[in-house]
This record gives sequence, structure tokens and C-alpha cells, in this order.
Amino acid sequence: MGLRSLVACLGAGIVVLGCAGFKEPPSTVDADPPPGYAPVFVRSIAPMPAQKPASLSMNATRIERTNGKTIRVYLHLVDSTGTYYYGASQGAFKPMWCSIVEQVGSERSDVKKYTLKEVTERDREPTAVALVMDNSGSMGDPRARAVQDAAEMFAKKKAPEDAMAFVRYDEHAVVESPLTTNVDTLLAHLQKNGLEGFGGGTAIHSGIGAAIDHLNAAGGAFNRKAVVVFTDGQENSSKITKDSAILMAQKYGITVCAVDFGNGINEGYMESISKPTGGSYAHIYRTSEFPLMFEDVYRRIKNYYVVEYTPDEYGVHTVNVKLCFPKDTVQTSFMYDNTPDVGSIALLNVFFDNNKSTLQAESKRALNNVVTLMKVYPAMTIEVRGHTDNSNKTSDVNYNTTLSQKRADAVRDALVKAGIDPKRITSKGYGDTQPVAPNTTDEGKAQNRRTEFIVISR
Repeated sequence: MGLRSLVACLGAGIVVLGCAGFKEPPSTVDADPPPGYAPVFVRSIAPMPAQKPASLSMNATRIERTNGKTIRVYLHLVDSTGTYYYGASQGAFKPMWCSIVEQVGSERSDVKKYTLKEVTERDREPTAVALVMDNSGSMGDPRARAVQDAAEMFAKKKAPEDAMAFVRYDEHAVVESPLTTNVDTLLAHLQKNGLEGFGGGTAIHSGIGAAIDHLNAAGGAFNRKAVVVFTDGQENSSKITKDSAILMAQKYGITVCAVDFGNGINEGYMESISKPTGGSYAHIYRTSEFPLMFEDVYRRIKNYYVVEYTPDEYGVHTVNVKLCFPKDTVQTSFMYDNTPDVGSIALLNVFFDNNKSTLQAESKRALNNVVTLMKVYPAMTIEVRGHTDNSNKTSDVNYNTTLSQKRADAVRDALVKAGIDPKRITSKGYGDTQPVAPNTTDEGKAQNRRTEFIVISR
């Protein structure tokens, strides 16, 4: 292969269609972990004791946005021995979730309305998992065999109600062990033959896509479906793009949990695949860690606490969650970005005097939030939209439309006064023509009396 073709095939994150037959040079030794590397792998579960276990930590492993509004955070309580603790969402433990604080820009606020739920492997929820194994040339035959041994151990640890499949990929992807709940059937298809028949380039997207297609074909028999994919290198051979793989996962509700292995990886690339699907990400360095990593990901899929709430502000959020024991605390911090996408409608929590377009003082926080967003994104343009319920029907059939237009204009004027270029904001009143709830109840009418903004460009 010529130098230009070789460079193209090695281009990180580039979809290449002409790299068939390219053989990556094998790695013969494991990478040296960075200073301070001390991973904790979940190996067992236990009930949460009244006193905080020594070395207990809280980790936010996954963050999802549901319906474009609600935030769902998956948390794990694990100690340094790899014990996961369940039961801390019930009884006397529930009040111990003492603090959830969000910060957007310089604004800090307590999250007071949230739900806390818990799922454990003791619930026996059927789960389907596809393990997607990198069999590119850079893995080398001994390490490929070690991964196949780890896959065998992984299969033997699965719960009876769960199904598992094995996918291998280099420059092409093959479903080697079809999805099944039967361990013997699963292992009968597992080829523990190193890189035989493989050893080419690295088609990460194709491997993920093959796994997603296979899991999706299983239909609705499983409460949850997840892909666990690892690589020791960089994408160079797929026939589908990264975005296509992510969209497939999102469309079918399949989580992609990604693992980087060694030092030859494209920093941040695998995490950029897992994060939009609500999946976890990890980076390991030793061949001996494969069975530990596979079990860890599986147990975290089966055991988790989930905190769910709807944030009031938009933008980059830094969140701190704290669990308070009688004499100690455990906490974690994480970030997410719920900046509205182009074309999406965002509720604006502004308030007006009754039947007037006068903004009340408590609207200031929401207005400041939009101002901050538009300063962070100087190309952002928006349309402010006013809505009413169907009250105030008078001889003036345009009353509600006029009122909603005045309210939208009032918001626009406030944003302009705060320094936003008026050319970046339009306003429109829709009156009572676009209800989001029945106007037959006070609650429904309250939902219909709303102000929104839609992002036109960003």
C-alpha cells in the first residue's frame, strides 16, 4: 500500500472505504498506566449498612436527556474493594440524599423536585448485551486470545434471564455468537482462535452498527439493551460514520458503553460515542483487566440509582449530589449540557401580571439564562413565542393573540435591554391556538399559559 493510502487508513476518526486488506502492526506488550492509575471494578453487591462503608465513593456513570427536557443521572455507590451497595434509596436512607445543587454560569440553585429510584440485579430485569471485540491487527494474537478467554468468563457470569451476543471486528464486523440466554450455545459459537480470519484495520463504527442491528432484531423481549465495545486503536475502516452509529443507538434505545485499551487510542473519541447514547466510558491498560472490566460494565448496567429531574435553566450545568450519613458524607460532581438544538422549543420560565404583559421580578433568572446562552453562542438567533389559555374570550376575538404578542415582545425587549442585538431576536404571539394540555382544568390552563423560545440558528 502506498504512503498516501497508508496515511488515509490511519487517519483517526475518518471513514475510509479503501483500506481492505490493510494489516495493522501488532502490539506485543501492554501499555504502562499513567501515574495514580488505580481502577475499581465492581465484583460483588451488598446491602448498604447504617454507617458509611470505608472508602465508599459515589460515581455518576451515565447521564441521559429524556424528551429533550428531563435529566436522568445514573449513580453507583462502590467501595475500593469493588463492592456495590444497594438499598440506599429506601427507608431511613432516603432522607440522607441531602443535597443536589446545580450551577449554570454564576447562578447556583438547589434541585428540590426530583425522583430517586433504584434498580439492582436482584430485580431480575431481562437485559440483552452485545460484546463487541476489537480483532484488528494491532491487538496481536496473544492479546486477542486473552480477550476471548475474558469473553468466556463474562458469559459464565451472566444472569439466566439475560441474553448475550459476541461481535468481532477488524475492517469488517461479524456477529460470531448470536444473541441467546443459553450460555452453552453462546460459548459453542465463540472462536478462541486469536486473530485467525481477522487482523486488518479498525472499523469501530461497523462493529457497533452490527451489534445494534442484532440487538434491535430481538424485539421487545428485554427491558434494556446495551453494546459493550472496546478498541486498542483508532477508527480507520468503517463503512458508516460515527454519527450514523450514534443515531442508530438513539433510534433503537440502545446504550453504547465504550472502553479504550492502551495508549494508541484517539483521546476522547470513544467517549464521544458513548456519551450521546447514555453509555459509560472507561480506559484500561492491562490485558488482565479485560475480565474485570467486562464484569464491571455488566454489573453497572444491572445495578444503579437514578435521579431524575427537570432543570429550569439551559446551558452547561455543573451538578453536585451529596449523600449524608450520620457522621460522614459521600458526594460526586458531573456536568451536562442541555443547550437547545436548532429547531427545538425551550420553555422559558417567565411570569406576568394577570392579563398584562408586565414581567414580574421572578422572571429575571430565566431572562439572564437566555442572555448568557446568547453570549456564549454569538451566532445564536431565536424566536420568542407567547401563548395563552382559552380564557378571556370577549367580543374581541383577537384578545389572546394580542396579549401573547405583547408578552413575547416584552421578553424580547428585556433581552435587548440586557445587551443582545435586536436582529438576533424575533417575537410572535400565538394566543390560544397551540395548547399543550386540555383547557378544561386549571392545571391544563396553567400549562398553556407559557412563553417559549425556539433556536433558529446557532
